[in-house]
Parts: sequence; C-alpha cells; structure tokens
Amino acid sequence: MSENSREPEPPEPPRREFRFKPTTFERANPATGAENNPPIDVRDIFRQASAGPPKPRATPDPAANEVHDILRANLARENETGRNDVAPEPRRASRRKRDYWFLLLGGYLLFAIIAVISRNYVVLVFGGAGMILYTLGVTWIMWHVMDDY
Repeated sequence: MSENSREPEPPEPPRREFRFKPTTFERANPATGAENNPPIDVRDIFRQASAGPPKPRATPDPAANEVHDILRANLARENETGRNDVAPEPRRASRRKRDYWFLLLGGYLLFAIIAVISRNYVVLVFGGAGMILYTLGVTWIMWHVMDDY
C-alpha cells in the first residue's frame, strides 16, 4: 500500500450543546425587573424633582422564611446551654516594658564604656549623641512598631 491510498477518516461527531437547567427553587424575596416596573418618562422625573422630597412608599416586608426561624431556635438553644455566656480572660502581663528597659540600659552601658575607655572628648560627644539616637530607635521599635507580646 502506498501513502496516497489511505482510508478516509470518519466524520467528527456532532458537538454537544450545554444549557442551564431551569430553576427549581422558590423565591423568598419579590422579583424586581422590567415586568414589575413601568417605563420611565423624563417629564415624570422632572415633575417629581420639582415637587420636593418623595413620600415614602409603603412596601410590605418580605415574610421571614424558615432560615430565620432556624437561626432563632439555634440562638435560644445556645443561650439555654450557656454557650454564649463568655467571660473575658485576664490580660497576660506584658514583657515589653521589661525588655525595653533591659535594652536601653544595656545600650547606655555599651556607649558609656566606649566613651570612657577612649578618653577623648570627641568620642565622648559622639557617645552622647549615640545614646540619644539609640534611645529614639529603641523607643520607636518597642512602642510603635512591635505589638504587645
């Protein structure tokens, strides 16, 4: 057999069409759409705007459906068993203040030792400036950036 004598390919099957099924649920709220609203006329809108604020329409509230009844029953059952009676836990003591003072005094000690060992006035002034910058940095990080732990 040669390459030109192949059998013809079978035709492709027809494409399947997919569609949504019709809805089978009951509406709990009234439908809003074009069938419930009359067409809008611009002259009516102008007349309403020049007449002042509109009078409120009396719209009936949709009846509570069974979901609300189930939720009310669940809440009543939880209240009877006392599961909704929650007492706040006492706050745990924070270690942030202790760590802040530990870091501050440790940094001051480091700057003071360096300034005293060098015995140079320039290093002493820079040590004082370093203490100020260190205080600002540690205070910013501990009290404004970090959360209570």
